[in-house]
Amino acid sequence: MLSAALVLAMAAAASAQTQATTSGGSDHGLKVTIYPILAWIPLGIGIDVTVPPVDGGGGGDRAKIIDGRFDGAFFGGLSVSHRFWRIDAGGLWAAVGGDRPANPLLKVDVDVVYANATGGVKVYKDLYVTAGVRRYALKYDITLGTRPSFQRKPGVWDPLIGVGWHHVGDKLEVHTTFDGGGFGVGADVDIAASFRLDWKPISHFGLTGGYQILYLKASDEVLSKTFTFTQTLHGPIAGIGLYF
Repeated sequence: MLSAALVLAMAAAASAQTQATTSGGSDHGLKVTIYPILAWIPLGIGIDVTVPPVDGGGGGDRAKIIDGRFDGAFFGGLSVSHRFWRIDAGGLWAAVGGDRPANPLLKVDVDVVYANATGGVKVYKDLYVTAGVRRYALKYDITLGTRPSFQRKPGVWDPLIGVGWHHVGDKLEVHTTFDGGGFGVGADVDIAASFRLDWKPISHFGLTGGYQILYLKASDEVLSKTFTFTQTLHGPIAGIGLYF
């Protein structure tokens, strides 16, 4: 995949540059951060779906929730950096949904499994350009009016490009990222942005908190029946970090 090749090329080039700079020395600049537990609470949940017609004809029925519902979420992450380059990876599971009481009745339940990996090269001070890949595996269970219950399990692999700003101090770290992708390869539009502040009161241990936004627009076709969906999730993140 193009994005995966780009990540490897960026990491290899940065690694070669680092080795050339530090030849004869040891890798004292290598930093590893593990986020074993990150709790994410999506305060904003937006779900817009177009359910294909039962008989396969027509344009389908489009509906949007009014009241969002959050059932639970778990998030974890890993970062590895060395002077000129960094690699970030993370995973998320979330169960969300929403309802519209009338005109017509709509009930949507969604299980979201999300994973992403990006590689970045420092271009100026704490600013990085990044590329990577994101995977969404979704399960939709939809009740719309008097129609039979509709289920679909779409999944997409999305190439990503973006930027990141990462300031690392002895007691405080600031991380801001923005990336977008899809480009019709997987999703039509896939955008994510986050801000996180890490406080390290003692060696190798810290607390982290911030905010994350996810936006996904895609479609899934099975047996000539196209299901389209737009998903928006945003909310605060809090957890712990282990720093090495």
